[in-house]
Amino acid sequence: MFCQKCGCEAPTRHVSFHRNIGLLVMRLYEGTEGALCKPCIHKTFWAYTAVNITVGWLGMISLVLAPAFTLINVYHYLASLGLESPRPGATAPQLDDEFFAKVQPHMDYLVQRLNQREDFQRVTEDVAMRAGVSPGQVALLLHAMLAQQQA
Repeated sequence: MFCQKCGCEAPTRHVSFHRNIGLLVMRLYEGTEGALCKPCIHKTFWAYTAVNITVGWLGMISLVLAPAFTLINVYHYLASLGLESPRPGATAPQLDDEFFAKVQPHMDYLVQRLNQREDFQRVTEDVAMRAGVSPGQVALLLHAMLAQQQA
């Protein structure tokens, strides 16, 4: 499908990484969760794990949380090692005028399938094949539509 971090059309895996910065009386937390491509998994894992190991354990609560977060990160990283790398030159999908012209005739079909609660990936792949566009473009369109609807 496409990576939720960099937007690149590539094989992805759902992962969850956690970063903790321990301070004397409080802590700072950041997490990344979603379908990420192999390079984003690698980059996020090493960045978060380096912080957990160096300053993640400073503080009473952090003394327990940082090792737990590190173990969770290692689990997700090891589980994703078999993931294929993106093809060379893979880029984020673009929604241009040509894309909209191709997908417009299929919008009713797309919305109907989603309203029937069909699998998101299956629907995007099917509509992409019908319209002659990439599944990443259809997914990007749907995410933009959802964001607009929520706003």
